[in-house]
Amino acid sequence: MKTLILCVDRDDDLGAKAHLTGPFVGREANFEAGTALALADPEDPDANTVLSAVSMYDELSKRGMEVQVATIVGSQDVGIESDRILAQQLEKVIEIVKADRAILVSNGAEDEFFYPVISSRIKIDSVRRIFIKQTPTVEGVYYILLKTLRDKKMRRKLLAPISAILLVYGFFLMFSDLLSLSNTHNLGYVSAIAPGLITFVIGLYLIWYAYDISEAIKRGSKSIWKAIRSGSQMLPFAIVTAVMIVLGLLYASSTVIDARNVPPQILVLIFISSFLWIGVFAVFVLEVGRFVNVYISKRKISWTSITAGLMFLAIGLIIQGAIDSIKLIYHLVPINTALIVVEVIAGILTAMFGGLLNVGVHGMDGTPIDDNDERGEGPEAGTQVLK
Repeated sequence: MKTLILCVDRDDDLGAKAHLTGPFVGREANFEAGTALALADPEDPDANTVLSAVSMYDELSKRGMEVQVATIVGSQDVGIESDRILAQQLEKVIEIVKADRAILVSNGAEDEFFYPVISSRIKIDSVRRIFIKQTPTVEGVYYILLKTLRDKKMRRKLLAPISAILLVYGFFLMFSDLLSLSNTHNLGYVSAIAPGLITFVIGLYLIWYAYDISEAIKRGSKSIWKAIRSGSQMLPFAIVTAVMIVLGLLYASSTVIDARNVPPQILVLIFISSFLWIGVFAVFVLEVGRFVNVYISKRKISWTSITAGLMFLAIGLIIQGAIDSIKLIYHLVPINTALIVVEVIAGILTAMFGGLLNVGVHGMDGTPIDDNDERGEGPEAGTQVLK
């Protein structure tokens, strides 16, 4: 009876940080993988987990048990994609090891999401969870929090919801005072705006930090400069799109400011209604630019741009139908019910056509990529077996 000691790296830290391709089967392969990850990031818990599995392998081998150790890795796109890769690697490992049962080694709940899939393939005898020891002091807690915020994935999970709450709360906290200030020009409302404005700015800062927008701006500026130097056909379209979005926001804002004695929810409706088609057309111009750039540079038709343009048109029609429905319910303006039905049906049909077009021409927009070869999921690709 052979027992498999199995580690699961669902978010593929071994690939992202140590640049290794799994699965890893055997003591030496796992020891080298755990050591490489520990050298790349000494504070990554997956390194401790893999080395703990190796230690368990040594301990059970000394007892005379027939065991083997393996680690399977998923993808940074945690979810269906990573679990699909893990399932393929698990079947490959079971085929190589010929194990009857398994012992699972884990460092947290994220990897354990995959355990039901493992139990459907092989019997599980035990689950061992690895806890990393930390200094039980205030400084230790601060250090752990600081290190957690430096991890992009954890930073977005923690800060994105908080920043969204602060942005929404700050906006509505100062919304009525902003309207009063614009209508009466009474400077006394400036101090009343301060709490909401501070909350809104803190939310913006957290969003900026969580998604590393400064780095994204640097990459974007480099891409723009590269596009200018290479004579990209898409640059003029991108500039027109940016100008249209700015003008659309200014126009929608001025429409809201001009509205008098209107409830806040109606003001939001007016803003969306004023900006909707300017925004849709701006995105459509960007997709046209992408289509032209691909056609001129590669002499290929960018079906992705066509389907994206259709999808945004469909979204615009459906949102317009929803806005007109709300206007009809609140008796804001006289609207023909048939027009609303036509807008919604036209949006749904356009979206369906775009989806069918995408399915029908899949693979025509560029050279198809063999996912199995790229991800190391073929019968032999990427498997590291050292006994």
